Amino acid sequence: MKLFQRIFATFCAVIICAIFVASFSFWVVQNTFAENHYRQQRIIETTLLNSMVSAFKARGEQGAKDILQEWRDHPISRNVFMIAGDDDRDILGRRLDPRLIEVARQNARNNPSSDMMHIEYDRLGQEYLFFIKGTDDQSDKPVSPLFIPGLPLAPVWHEIIILSFIFLVGLLLAYILANNITKPIRILGRGMNRLAAGELETRIAQQMDDRDDELSQLAGQFDKMAQQLQKLVEKERHLLHHVSHEMRSPLARMQAIVGLIQAQPQKQEQYLQRLESELVRMDTLVGELLTLSRLETANIPMEKENLKLVPFIRQLLEDSQAVALKNRQEVVLQLEKVPEDATLQANESYLYRALDNVIRNAMAYSPEGSVINVKLHQDTRNWIIEVIDNGHGVAENQLPHIFTAFYRADSSANKPGTGLGLALTKHIVGQHGGKIFAENIKPNGLKMCFILPKKVKESKV
Repeated sequence: MKLFQRIFATFCAVIICAIFVASFSFWVVQNTFAENHYRQQRIIETTLLNSMVSAFKARGEQGAKDILQEWRDHPISRNVFMIAGDDDRDILGRRLDPRLIEVARQNARNNPSSDMMHIEYDRLGQEYLFFIKGTDDQSDKPVSPLFIPGLPLAPVWHEIIILSFIFLVGLLLAYILANNITKPIRILGRGMNRLAAGELETRIAQQMDDRDDELSQLAGQFDKMAQQLQKLVEKERHLLHHVSHEMRSPLARMQAIVGLIQAQPQKQEQYLQRLESELVRMDTLVGELLTLSRLETANIPMEKENLKLVPFIRQLLEDSQAVALKNRQEVVLQLEKVPEDATLQANESYLYRALDNVIRNAMAYSPEGSVINVKLHQDTRNWIIEVIDNGHGVAENQLPHIFTAFYRADSSANKPGTGLGLALTKHIVGQHGGKIFAENIKPNGLKMCFILPKKVKESKV
């Protein structure tokens, strides 16, 4: 059975039972009050009738008439009568149906001890009938709750109509409630089917009719998931496009070199050196692609350990001196109030790679004879590393994109590289809980700023 059918059946049963229970409870309370009222009314009427009989015995017709006259304006007196002989009016002149009088007289003769009707005679033998109207029917008693006033049908049809109405109301309310609950689930199911079919632009939150409940929140989460999935797929497509492009170039060059070797065997050694250079470039590209993929998809946190930051930076700069001397450049470290024992929770090999990428870029884009400054300072929560070069910088509109894989700014169009270095650097810094950003400096140059959180000391219990 489907969820809608189960919810509908449950609500239908609950609503119908609730209506029946409420109706029955109301009827029980109403019947109890009506019975008590009916009983109290009969007691008062009986008392009035007995008082009239006693007064008749003591003072005759006038005595009974005086008592009934005293009660004339009271509702109780409407059902108490005294008939003299065969008259069809009582002693107060109220006309009655002769058949009603005859039935009351017959009942009084058959039940001489009844408190509801009684026959007395005066000294001349005149018959007087005392009775309470309605003692032979249930017209004053409460009626069944399954009764429609003014409908000229048998009681059973009243019950059928009311029960059918209750059943239909229960079905309608159950349908409304079940549909209200299952509609968002159906919308969510259709959205999942469309998403599974490849329609990544699918969104469902706007179909929730301004609901503000858990189901609408689930729809919002679905939209966020679909949006993130769409971004990931587009990113993968973008990456695949650039990878195929980057791989095609060295492969084409290697194919051309092989053709040259075949055509000019005497220059084989020269061409083999060029072929080796292309193979190294492709190997580097594949290695960086694998590293980038590992950083983007790994669910296991990067392993980190306490790293002494100052010796680490000095060793990094010392390793860079060979390239700097080749370019007739100088790499200078500036420490601003940073203790020698400063530590950082980091993965040394990955962090080394991230900083080395930036420093090598700074040397590649700075003119000969320039100075690359590496500043290390701190604030209350972070270690801050700045790498400042003397190059031409990057166009302002391109700065936000330089950390994207395979993105090459205009200033790097003629520079060698895979276009993955800064993308790797950003992911590595992110894995360390930090941030990296770039900004141009005046009059010329580019500053790359690493912000790395300090080691968090565990509190002692």
